[in-house]
Amino acid sequence: MLQYSLEKYRFFDFTLENYYSLLKLAKENYRFIFFDNLNNFKDKRIILRHDVEFSVPIALEMAKIEHSLGIKSTYFVQLHADFYNALEKRTYEQLKTIELLGHRLELHFDVHFWDIDSEEKLEEYLQIESQVFKTYFNKSPKVFSFHNTNKFTLSCEKETYAGMINVYAKKYKEKYGYCADSTGYWRYEVLEDRLREAKDEVLQVLIHDGMWQNEVLPPRRRIHKVIDDQAAYLKLTYDETLKKFGAKNIDWEGEVE
Repeated sequence: MLQYSLEKYRFFDFTLENYYSLLKLAKENYRFIFFDNLNNFKDKRIILRHDVEFSVPIALEMAKIEHSLGIKSTYFVQLHADFYNALEKRTYEQLKTIELLGHRLELHFDVHFWDIDSEEKLEEYLQIESQVFKTYFNKSPKVFSFHNTNKFTLSCEKETYAGMINVYAKKYKEKYGYCADSTGYWRYEVLEDRLREAKDEVLQVLIHDGMWQNEVLPPRRRIHKVIDDQAAYLKLTYDETLKKFGAKNIDWEGEVE
């Protein structure tokens, strides 16, 4: 059963080492572009997109890998994610570092947070989050992606909402290729195969940070590792904060040095 799952879901694909290899392969046939310069080039193009879901530290590692290869991509950031706080200092600084590497930060929007069920409400709350995004990141987002798509969001097919490009617009779904690692496996086609075939004039590739690790793991364990790593960081932060301010840090055995 273990061997079957490993081969069926290609666990070996989802390492940061293999991510580097896939990007090198992609560069052989494609130019990497942003959503708003799609029509500026006529050769084969890839729009590399990250929906930052689980681990900003891993997203930063991926951004560094891309930078080492001269690749620029788009990182879509949630303002109220379950797995990270974009406005917490360490995370915020990591996101700004991604931007300094030449990548773009854009808005990853969660309609479920606001209970949105109409395009009118979508426009309203996109504007609200756009303003918050601008306040912290010193720029208005030009593009947004939906978090955890549903029947409603997939029906929102206009090219723009609230002045931002919608990556789920009808043209992206009908005219251009698409490959995604959603939930930690290749749900449509294997990315390596798609890159080798190079059949797409434009290919949108969606990556989720926490689904890639240094070691070979199944998707569930990749995310559990993200959670464990974050918990370890928070515990260390607590201890170091008390020490910094000279406060007592008391455990069962007494004060922690």
